[in-house]
Amino acid sequence: MLMLKQHFSANTQGHLVIGGADAVELAERFGTPLYVVDEQRVRENYQRFYRAFAERWSSVLVCYALKANFNLAICKILQGEGAGADVSSGNELRNALGVGIPGNRMVFNGNYKSLPELELAITNNVLINVDSLQELEAIEGLASRLGKRARIGLRVNPDVKTPTHPYIATGLRDSKFGFDVASGQAIEAYKLASRMQNIEVVGIHSHIGSQILDVGPFEEAAKKLMALVAEVKKLNINLKFVDLGGGIGIPYKPDDPELKPEEVAEHIVSVVKRVVEEKNLARPTLVFEPGRYIVADSGVLLARVGYTKKRPDMPTWIAVDAGMNALIRPALYGAYHHIELANKIREKNEQLVNVAGPLCESGDFLGKERKLPAAEPGDLAVIFDVGAYGLVMSSQHTAQPRPAMVLVNRGKAEIIRKRECYEDLTRLDQIPGWLK
Repeated sequence: MLMLKQHFSANTQGHLVIGGADAVELAERFGTPLYVVDEQRVRENYQRFYRAFAERWSSVLVCYALKANFNLAICKILQGEGAGADVSSGNELRNALGVGIPGNRMVFNGNYKSLPELELAITNNVLINVDSLQELEAIEGLASRLGKRARIGLRVNPDVKTPTHPYIATGLRDSKFGFDVASGQAIEAYKLASRMQNIEVVGIHSHIGSQILDVGPFEEAAKKLMALVAEVKKLNINLKFVDLGGGIGIPYKPDDPELKPEEVAEHIVSVVKRVVEEKNLARPTLVFEPGRYIVADSGVLLARVGYTKKRPDMPTWIAVDAGMNALIRPALYGAYHHIELANKIREKNEQLVNVAGPLCESGDFLGKERKLPAAEPGDLAVIFDVGAYGLVMSSQHTAQPRPAMVLVNRGKAEIIRKRECYEDLTRLDQIPGWLK
């Protein structure tokens, strides 16, 4: 049997067990394709991340990044653990409010926030990480009209290179995000913001990218950010919040290294402590925005094998009922997700295969050149580490309904997102009168 991550196991029937539940029974009960999330793993990941920093710094706010998985049940679990929220849209903000996370424990990020979204954030006292001068002016105008002072930080671009996919590297100087540090743009923005009547400047923010498995870029970003905090103090602006974003990756491949949050915390906090002491700064609250680290390995996708197709001297094609419509990361990023057969988890992986979805696209695959047990129609494929950027990035390509999602907790299982049906695919469509 393959070495599974610690929160998985196999039962006497040779089936995968997640959160105390038999994956084969879950598929039979709820149908496929099916997302399954382990509640206890979500809680464990959050607590480990929080403790890593809280044990080293007196004031820490961990804001779960809803973009990874904004399902209400997931958000409620993390609200119960004490998490804040990192939101990047008005609807994510509403989700966080809806599960009981107060606005003063949220940060609002993104390079385009609409006026209604900004108004919602200002009204609820959310810390808005401003991305441009025009956005800053818009916030000042809205806050004036509402008779409020908007809490803001500035998102700055520290120009830190990260070893990750270019689509999710966000801290390079040519990225669309943030105020440029090198040219002095960020300092000028702080000067302008500090003169605004309806703006309270409280923070600084950077986010260098996602799925990073090397501590070096985090340390470099912390050094650049704290140097800027010291410069901002010369303007008589004492920042209360230093937001270092998220980005800690997970091992998707069996041989990927693990970047431990304790290691990242040790390096970041050492930098912060040194600069605070050397520059006589007020001790800020450190803010972090993990998403992937908290939920990615808590989730799997179950997909039913429909057909197999052998080709001479080539991998066997296995067609399953979930493709890039359900999980786009392999097609979009070339991302690796480990795959096994959940009903044959103890059997040897001896057959070289490509695992494909049902869509009319050559790019519709979940994995290529993988080793699995000999697969037959009716087998159950399990795709690992899909709790982040899985269902939230799904589509209705070729009129495929989006999968259901189930939460498991010590053997209990309950639907937390219903499976779409045909009516869901067409209920927003309208035929113009002249076509009737």
